[in-house]
Amino acid sequence: MWNPTRTWTAIVALTILTMIAVPAEARYSAVVHQAQSQLAAQGHDPGVLDGFMGPNTRRAIVSYQTQEGLSPTGELDNATLESLSIGVSVDLARNVEDWQAVPTQAEIDELKEPINSPSNPYADYRPRAPGAKLGLPGKSILAAMNLSADTYGGRPPNHPKHTQQGLKALIGCLRTTHFPDHWSDITIHYYCQMSLPRRCFTNALAGKSTGGRRLARPVAYDGCSNGRLADAGDFRFVTTTQPEIFQYLMFAQTHAFDHEQEQAIINAFYGVEDPTNRNECTAKRPQRTEDPSNGTHCLVDKEMNRKLVGRSR
Repeated sequence: MWNPTRTWTAIVALTILTMIAVPAEARYSAVVHQAQSQLAAQGHDPGVLDGFMGPNTRRAIVSYQTQEGLSPTGELDNATLESLSIGVSVDLARNVEDWQAVPTQAEIDELKEPINSPSNPYADYRPRAPGAKLGLPGKSILAAMNLSADTYGGRPPNHPKHTQQGLKALIGCLRTTHFPDHWSDITIHYYCQMSLPRRCFTNALAGKSTGGRRLARPVAYDGCSNGRLADAGDFRFVTTTQPEIFQYLMFAQTHAFDHEQEQAIINAFYGVEDPTNRNECTAKRPQRTEDPSNGTHCLVDKEMNRKLVGRSR
């Protein structure tokens, strides 16, 4: 018999069983990705903006450090991160705010233009691309996640709004074997809190309701919101309560959002007060498939087990 309490606390152990060990330098880092974007924008070529600390990125860091009068270590040390205006704060969970207003439809539409691949509107790895280091309407997203979780039961055991179906759907979504490695952290945690009402959207992306044809995110959203696709009725919850937030998070890119803001919202949602406490992180915050299994998945500068992006063309 399925035990939700046991499932919630055993997520890390499951990750260990499924994780393929790779060298640290072969792991994706959101901080490295953000640094690459900043370095490239300032004329220091790190190669593909993919979140990997490879030789090209190290050379770009040394070039930048030399230019700025910093010690040329080739590492993203504290002085270099500060110079690049990249933070790795761990205390933002208690200070979630609307770092930007909920975007307008016109602003959301700017994220849809394909650059690197005509078939993928979310693969724009240019420095300062429309979907790079965007601010988040943090309080609004947190409120939307809470509403979804309370409505559909995606809460841990002993929470008054917990249901076995809702929690099982949440964990199954985060632990998907489909590896949504083109999704940022905030995207997948927000999305998985709507594991039940967003089935129309999910099935359209996977081709399950479209005869095997996988729809792009904007096309899937339009089909579900207009009632043309299967399970569109359930999707009305999304389109009537949080359409702009859903589109903003789902239509952007893996590297789109400010990573400190992302982790602040996610940690606040799960009640993580100290992201550096590995035991608290493990106990309170469920892991996505790509998360590290050592209890550091609440941190901004965690190293992911699996490459999230990098298919630049």
